[in-house]
Amino acid sequence: MRTLAVSAGLLALTLPAQAAPTLEGVASGLYELEKTHAFLTWTVKHNGISGYTVNFTDFDADMVFDAETPANSQLSVSINPAALNTNYPDPAKKVEWEEELGTDPRFMNAGEFPAITFASTNVEQTGEFEGTVTGDLTFLGVTKPVTLDVSYGGVANPPWFGQRDVIGFTATTTLNRSEFGQTSMAGVISDEVTIEFSGEFLQAEE
Repeated sequence: MRTLAVSAGLLALTLPAQAAPTLEGVASGLYELEKTHAFLTWTVKHNGISGYTVNFTDFDADMVFDAETPANSQLSVSINPAALNTNYPDPAKKVEWEEELGTDPRFMNAGEFPAITFASTNVEQTGEFEGTVTGDLTFLGVTKPVTLDVSYGGVANPPWFGQRDVIGFTATTTLNRSEFGQTSMAGVISDEVTIEFSGEFLQAEE
């Protein structure tokens, strides 16, 4: 046990300290989603006893970020509703279930509605690194206002991006799927859906 404790201590010494979030020196302007470090999930209650979480695997976003006045920032998002990862344990059934979930009219109905979109209409800063982003969410052909709770994670300048700014965010919201016309399997799948995002945005090249 002492060896493990010493090893853990040495590892802690070799890891860089977690930097506090800062807006100082961050460039304002257009940022694009850095897709290799972006995660978007939705979770529903299943049978009233557990959370069932699915990942979107194909989505994009652009953000016009104002580092001096974050409330002036703008966000637009587009999601492919047929690109899903359900973590179903049987590989063959996983493909079948994900296709059904993405294309069946009872669920995502991607054949008729090939994109889920979000366009911000208002941004409010509620804390030093927290805020809300309200926008129009279009899902299954229905557009409704939705408000995201957003936290800013900080900035990095990885050398492989030519020292361009990379800024991180997390966001979450809840909505009722019935408001967008999706009522399938009511009683088995909850009406309330939790949406969660964590990811990075890369400063666009000039």
